[in-house]
Amino acid sequence: MVESFVEALLGEIPSGGIQGIYLKGSGQKEWDSPIDYVPEISDVDLHIQFHEDDAWRGRIGTFAQAMKIQQAVERAYLSRIEEPLHTPRPQLIVVNKMVQEIEYIPSPRETVRALYGEEYPLADYSDPDAIRRVECNRLLAEGGYLADYPLHIIDRFGPYIWEALRTLAWRVSPAGPRALHVLGVDTALAWSLNRTRIVAMLAELGEQDLAGHYLEFYKAGWRYFLSHYEDYDAGRDAMTAGVEALGRSAEIARWWLAGRDMASRSP
Repeated sequence: MVESFVEALLGEIPSGGIQGIYLKGSGQKEWDSPIDYVPEISDVDLHIQFHEDDAWRGRIGTFAQAMKIQQAVERAYLSRIEEPLHTPRPQLIVVNKMVQEIEYIPSPRETVRALYGEEYPLADYSDPDAIRRVECNRLLAEGGYLADYPLHIIDRFGPYIWEALRTLAWRVSPAGPRALHVLGVDTALAWSLNRTRIVAMLAELGEQDLAGHYLEFYKAGWRYFLSHYEDYDAGRDAMTAGVEALGRSAEIARWWLAGRDMASRSP
C-alpha cells in the first residue's frame, strides 16, 4: 500500500514541488503483539510535505485531482496484491496544512521512514512541559468529544457500528503516548513506543485501568475484523474500551494541568 501510494503521488505531482513523503505510526513501528497493528483500524499513516505551503491546493486539492490519485492507488495496489487478506487503510496528511491548523509536534526521526525526498526533520523536544501542555489540551478536547458521542452511536448498530468505531480509532491511538508523556516519560521515548510497550509502561506507572482499556480496544478490534465485521458485540466492546481510555486520559490531563497551575500561583 505504501509503494502504491507513493507511486500514485509521484505520478501526478511534479516531483520538484515535494519536500518529502514519509511513513509514520503503527505501520512503521515494530510489531511485538497483535495490538501493534489491527487491520483497517490501524492507519497506514503517510505524510506529504511540499516546499511551498499552499502548493498542495493546486496538486491534490481539487475533487478531480483527489479522485485521480485515489483511483491510481487502488489500481497500483490491486496490481501488486490481487486477492488481499485485507486492504490496508491509508491516511494521507498534508504537513503544510496541518502545521497551519494545529500546534504540530514532529515525531522522533527514528520512528519515521522517508519514502521520497528530504530526510524527516529533527524534532525540538527541549521544552517537554510545553509539549505536555499541548498534549493535555488535545486529550481534553478528545475527552470533550465523548459528550456528543452517545448521540453519534445511538442509531449506528449492526453494520453501521464501523462508522462509530472509526471516529474513535484515530483519537484512541495517540492517547496512549500522550498519557505516558504527561505522566513523566521522556518525549522521544513516549512517541517511539509501539502499543505493546505503551500498555506495559502504563501499567508500570500505576495506570492499570487505562492500560487495560487501551489493550482491549485493539483486542476487540481484532475480533471485530476477524468476524468480517459481523460480530457486532466485538465492535461495541471496542467502542466501550475506547471511550473508557479517552475518559481516563482526559482525567490525567486535568490532573497535570491543575498541578502546573497551582505551582505557578505558589509564592
